[in-house]
Amino acid sequence: MKRACAAAVFVVWTCALGAAQGRPPRQVITSTSTAVLVDAVVRDRSGHLVTDLSAGDFHVYENGVAQTIDSFTRVSHGGGIGVNVAWRQPDRALTVASASPEPSRAGEPVEDEATVALVYDHLTSDSLALAQKATLAYIPVSGDSPVRVGVFAGDVGVRTLQFFTTDRAAVRRAIGSITPIGMVAEQKAERADALLARRRELDAANAATTSGAAGSTQAAAQNASQMGEREMERALIQTELNMMRAYENFDRAQKGHDTAGVLMSVVQSLALYPGRKTIVFFSEGLPVTPTLSSSLDSVIDRANRANVTAYAIDAKGLRTATTLGEARKEMTNFVEDRTLQGSIGSDRTDQPMSMAMERVEDTIKLDSRTGLAKLADETGGFLVEQSNDLSSAFKRIDEDNQFHYLLTYSPKNAVFDGKFRAIHVDVRRPGAHVFARKGYRAVHAPAPADTGDYELPALEMLDRTPLPNDFPVQAAAFTFPEPERPGLSPIAVHVSTSSLLFSVDGNRATYSAQTAVVVRILDGEGHQVQTLSQQYLLTGDAKDVEAAKKGEILFYREPDLRPGIYTVESIVFDAAARRGSARVATLTVPPATAALNMSSLVLVNRSEELGAADGQPSPLRVGKTLLYPNLGEPIVNAPDRDLPFYFALYGRVGAGVTASAQLVRDGQVLADAPLQLAASDGPRVQHVGRFPVGKLPPGTYQLRIKVGGLSRSAYFTLRSADR
Repeated sequence: MKRACAAAVFVVWTCALGAAQGRPPRQVITSTSTAVLVDAVVRDRSGHLVTDLSAGDFHVYENGVAQTIDSFTRVSHGGGIGVNVAWRQPDRALTVASASPEPSRAGEPVEDEATVALVYDHLTSDSLALAQKATLAYIPVSGDSPVRVGVFAGDVGVRTLQFFTTDRAAVRRAIGSITPIGMVAEQKAERADALLARRRELDAANAATTSGAAGSTQAAAQNASQMGEREMERALIQTELNMMRAYENFDRAQKGHDTAGVLMSVVQSLALYPGRKTIVFFSEGLPVTPTLSSSLDSVIDRANRANVTAYAIDAKGLRTATTLGEARKEMTNFVEDRTLQGSIGSDRTDQPMSMAMERVEDTIKLDSRTGLAKLADETGGFLVEQSNDLSSAFKRIDEDNQFHYLLTYSPKNAVFDGKFRAIHVDVRRPGAHVFARKGYRAVHAPAPADTGDYELPALEMLDRTPLPNDFPVQAAAFTFPEPERPGLSPIAVHVSTSSLLFSVDGNRATYSAQTAVVVRILDGEGHQVQTLSQQYLLTGDAKDVEAAKKGEILFYREPDLRPGIYTVESIVFDAAARRGSARVATLTVPPATAALNMSSLVLVNRSEELGAADGQPSPLRVGKTLLYPNLGEPIVNAPDRDLPFYFALYGRVGAGVTASAQLVRDGQVLADAPLQLAASDGPRVQHVGRFPVGKLPPGTYQLRIKVGGLSRSAYFTLRSADR
């Protein structure tokens, strides 16, 4: 197994060298068979949980085809979002395979606790106050709970107010910090109603004036001035209405796109966690217009792949005017406009008839029972609407987290064609209702998005003060101004797998660990330039877990950067342990010049001999040798120890170019030795040398290389072998 681990590390490194321009596929050290997980909650006619079902009571269908249930698990926990939430515990929790004739009664409860994301999306002041009051009334002032809770706001993009934690006081502080969006929607609606009412008054007055002056030229002339003034006012009103509607359509579409992005980010952050994963989504309505329905479908599809259940809450509470009432009002306005248009033979709205009909249709689709209900229903949750009392909804969500069933099956249709497959779960219990996701898209694994599902918690940890430093991590950034890529800036991060938390599944006899490496590059003004990342899923046989802990992960990328000074922030995030370690470095990318230029100085940790055709072109490859840089690891000293180093020169290196290597400590030059460089008329000269350090005492030193007027340095630490 040790040999296998070493090979796996080498594959991770060399694959990254060949994929420097784009994010490589997710690395999985060992593969597992495909199985579909279905998280199901069963309730009776009265809405009470049904907790005594066995594997034989369930039927699972995929696209109408009955499936064989491979495993059946009752999940039972004692706590919920709140602390000490009382409810009737079932007699036992168990895990069995469907092949067993009768479920074993000796099973143990599943230990993976639930994770809940509270998401507040574009809420106005009244709606936000209702949502905050309901949530704070349910979550205790202090204490911990096994359930992890995170708080997110969706006003401008996604804002992480509190990442997933068991600290209820921190959750309450985050909820209290949410602020409402700008102008209240009701104020806009009231203004529109006032404008429409005034327009009707003007139309009625003009109609009365025209009728009273019929047949009388003199009367018509006397009222012409008044009618002109009313027509001018009416035109201004209509212009304001058209502007309000145009902005409302734009604003609605923009919010819809923002909401889809917020939900996608939260789903991706939940995907890392084991156990039941839940979103409690507070919103005033989720648009499902034709331009946005595909975005909502993508969110639902991603949530189902990650086994995330969404509970949608209409934050407007008990409305005095429902959205269906708004639709009726739009229809009335439409009929009045077109009746008037028919009577006078002109379009007084400056809009085609189809636009008005589309507005009526759009208003109907904005009913909370369309977008919000679709999100909840198709992910196995439910919609809460027209209620100012949300305590019962929270209790029901807690019950779902505390007790549910997990079913797995291997699809009989083994062709993963990317098409959607419907899932239907049924139980042999009269009056019982099953809440479960409605399907999934048949792909082997979700492709990593621009912001990977593993990046969000790592970036949140990277924004902490002070930076986390939970285990040893080494990171470094270099510059190699190649003629064809003058901004080539290799970045490497190293971590030992012994620092990660490995979980062993006794039932499956397997081990697993999850970690992510995320690198964020900022320019001199602090603006984010690039984010580079990779997730590593480590799995294998349980008997080999100790050997797996002796491996290492080497992350490597080759971004192209413009000349300038950059801050490179790196973090290694252990998803299972919720720990991380970050490192920060400064990188200077020199401007391209026609004269001599020089790469960073790289201290070499080890090398790997490759075949002539092996590997990919890399600034760290010299002939057939691939160099692995020392990223800051202490060097164990010995009497005959040499320090290998490497750099590259770009431009013409003639006989008159002098070079030297200096050893510096505390600003004092301890040694200065000349370097013999090979002359070259080509694009580069690669130099690999050694500097003797065997007689130096332990400590931190600087190696400085001077070539002509150029200078590059690197620091290293020596420690004695007996430490």
